[in-house]
Amino acid sequence: MRERVPLVFMAVSVAATLALGGAIAYQFAHQQRSTAVQQAAAPLQPATGGVKAQTHASSGNPTSGSAAPSGSPVAHTSSSSPSGGAGTKSSSSGSHSTRAASSQQVVRHHGVITVGGIYDETGPIDATVERDTVRSYFNLVNSEGGVDGYKLRLIDCDSKYDPSSAHQCAQKLISQGVLAIVGWLSLSGEQNETPYLTGQGVPIIGGLGVPSEYASPLSFPTTPSLITTGSALGTRAGQIGLKKPGVIFLNANFIQPVEDSFLAAMKKKGITPVDVEQVDATKADYTDIVLKFQAAGAQSVAAFVDPFSYARLFQAMERQGWHPPLLGGGLDKASANQQYDAGCGSSCAVYGAYSATPVLEYTDHLGNPAIRQYLGAVHTYYPSQYAALDVYTTYQWLAAEVFARAVKDIGNAPVSRQSLVKALDGLHGFSDGGITKPITYGTGNHDPLHCLQWVHNNNGKWKTTSSWNCFR
Repeated sequence: MRERVPLVFMAVSVAATLALGGAIAYQFAHQQRSTAVQQAAAPLQPATGGVKAQTHASSGNPTSGSAAPSGSPVAHTSSSSPSGGAGTKSSSSGSHSTRAASSQQVVRHHGVITVGGIYDETGPIDATVERDTVRSYFNLVNSEGGVDGYKLRLIDCDSKYDPSSAHQCAQKLISQGVLAIVGWLSLSGEQNETPYLTGQGVPIIGGLGVPSEYASPLSFPTTPSLITTGSALGTRAGQIGLKKPGVIFLNANFIQPVEDSFLAAMKKKGITPVDVEQVDATKADYTDIVLKFQAAGAQSVAAFVDPFSYARLFQAMERQGWHPPLLGGGLDKASANQQYDAGCGSSCAVYGAYSATPVLEYTDHLGNPAIRQYLGAVHTYYPSQYAALDVYTTYQWLAAEVFARAVKDIGNAPVSRQSLVKALDGLHGFSDGGITKPITYGTGNHDPLHCLQWVHNNNGKWKTTSSWNCFR
């Protein structure tokens, strides 16, 4: 998410300049299990001349905000590319036309598979970086011939950080006949629209990790649930000896069970907060929160807000000269971290902070080919979004990857919602190059990932301090 996005829990990394290079190709095996899906879409047939899908790495030495590296093997696509992207620059919301179809159909443009995504793009949130991460992956695959003859395309809809707009988006994308929802991020919409889309027979791959996404047989998450993450971070609070914390949660329609899981895990470790606050995404000044924590005798802070809200929280703490131990999630953007240590030196609130990540922290894993592929593709196709990458974009990159794998696993059968769900249900031990633990779905509701790694801020740089810690 870009700078307006409120996020909950979890952090991946921060980097201003990263060196990329090398290549990776993933081989896909054909595995399927059967399941039934009501209201399955009409099938597509592949375009002739297509090649089997693989993931591919790009090379070069991207620098945040710079042009794509010369000599990159990834070809740019035009503004009319199947992925719906704008090649080397970020595309605008809603500008990608497609032939309307009924909810029982799939859009077909000479072998193009069209999926949808709902994103909070305007208002206090800007999730266009998640949208463009999905398109980067699709552009990468399309540049190599697509998936078994199919090119992949994403059409987006702006939910405007408004639940009613999110529902309108869901209805619109269904009317356009999208095969599935892939790599969405709508803080305002995911909790309510997951059951709606499920009722309409529309598969969902990826998302933020809200509770409803783990209670649907048509939802295929690519991250641990936020409830699992709450338990993990509450446990971590005990491990690092957090004492008398003041706790801040984002005010969202899914937050209560997440808050409960965190507080319950802290209680098991003998930790009782002195104060618990919920804040809106638009909160501009945290001075009142800091003063309340100080008055309550807080000796530490546990905060779960977006990166730029952290900047405002830290500024308020600096004004009060207050530097307690800090546990937080979402402390992961290069652009945001530039604000965290602006002018405060070694006394910055973020220095020494603790966090957790359900995906590899990429500044510690630049040698991992899958990380290099991910960073290189976004830098090549959407360089203006590169500095905004974070843990949540990684989820949606994985969602696009899982979707492409499932399309491949459909094999010679017609591509429909029913065959897509069958292929996803049959996904077993899928490796994303080590970015997460292997992913297995199966039939019924899906909750494939339960593991996180601990990270610690050492003089402004995030370092991984553990292997995978798994929670049930």
